[in-house]
Amino acid sequence: MPPVFWLLFAGTLLNRLGILVPAFLSLFLAAETGLSTNAIGVLVGLWGAGSVAGSLLGGVLADRLGPRAAVLVSQAVSLAASAALACTQRAAVLAGVVVLSGCASTVHKPAGAVVVSGALPGAGHVRAFGLLYWASNIGAAVSPAVSGVLLERGALWLVALNAATAVGYCLIALRLPGREAGTGGGAGAGEARSPGRGLLAPFCSGPVARFLFLSFCLALIYLQKQSTLPLDMAGHGLAPHTYGLVVSLNGLLIIVLQPVLSRVAERLGMDAQFVLAGLLIAIGFGANSVAGSAWSYAAALTVWTLGEILLVPQASAFLVRHAPEGRAGSYQGAYQFVWNLGLVLGAPLGMTVRDAYGGDVLWTGCLVLGVGVVTAYAGYARRAGRETAGRGRGAEPPDQSGEQRDDRKGTRCA
Repeated sequence: MPPVFWLLFAGTLLNRLGILVPAFLSLFLAAETGLSTNAIGVLVGLWGAGSVAGSLLGGVLADRLGPRAAVLVSQAVSLAASAALACTQRAAVLAGVVVLSGCASTVHKPAGAVVVSGALPGAGHVRAFGLLYWASNIGAAVSPAVSGVLLERGALWLVALNAATAVGYCLIALRLPGREAGTGGGAGAGEARSPGRGLLAPFCSGPVARFLFLSFCLALIYLQKQSTLPLDMAGHGLAPHTYGLVVSLNGLLIIVLQPVLSRVAERLGMDAQFVLAGLLIAIGFGANSVAGSAWSYAAALTVWTLGEILLVPQASAFLVRHAPEGRAGSYQGAYQFVWNLGLVLGAPLGMTVRDAYGGDVLWTGCLVLGVGVVTAYAGYARRAGRETAGRGRGAEPPDQSGEQRDDRKGTRCA
């Protein structure tokens, strides 16, 4: 891996360590503002809405201005939001502040795709994105412990941590590539006149649009871990601290296994990796229908965590491979958008199904949906393979990763 990748790795870890996640944001608001529980719930929801919008915005910024500018903008907004949180208690002002804070939490993420696509050959993309995901999970594992200690000393210490890590990431970002070093020098003139076209382009490309839709379906399943899974465990008589211990296994497995599985995944084709990841997620969540003890839930969690480890770097590599020249950030931002949307829509949908039909129907539905996603993807991949073979001997030979090179032509939206 080149030095610029390890700068990005360090910045990703640092940012994830200091970000004011919704759980601690709600604790901060409760301690400092005196707002009602309902008002705090609305503010946390606005933080989530900001994070969804930030994914798309970050992709456009990374492509047009370069990774360096995208990261600097995100961290500058994060600093401003942190300062505002420490200075105001008015609900109307806080609403705007938390939207900006949520937006800043995701604006910087698509910049990583631009750095990786420009600094590494295609054969190394899956491993690179796997390592970035590893860095994020290391930060996520350490952050709650650090934030908990700081919160006991005073709520404003959480804001100080967020500000300190934002400054640190800004210093790292100064050594990241600018627009001149990007993949293609940014958006073309037509896209500069029509920003909406740049946002919609990933959803107008047939193969990418299908991939985004199937990824959204997997997000609906995977993100049940944050909504219906704790309710299901409580329904089987398990205490909240047991849920916390079981779910913490997810981060531990990722930290331990991600570097190993990243190397193993390099030997798999991109299509096979998605199919295997989707099956593991479907089977893991489907297994919750027969779980009833902490150990059985932990076993199911281990299965879907293996799918998560395979899915995240594969998805990023797939989108970089299919993005037109200079558009890697926008395509990565589109994936972050549909994944976050899976939480926004999946949580109420899962709770509605569970309340109406019970947990067994919910988890069986997750299994059926996951198998359907995998079957659809395999069908698309098989058809694409036949079309490639049908072009005859004049087709471009595969690269060293064993996959057909992409012509990376842009797609015009109506």
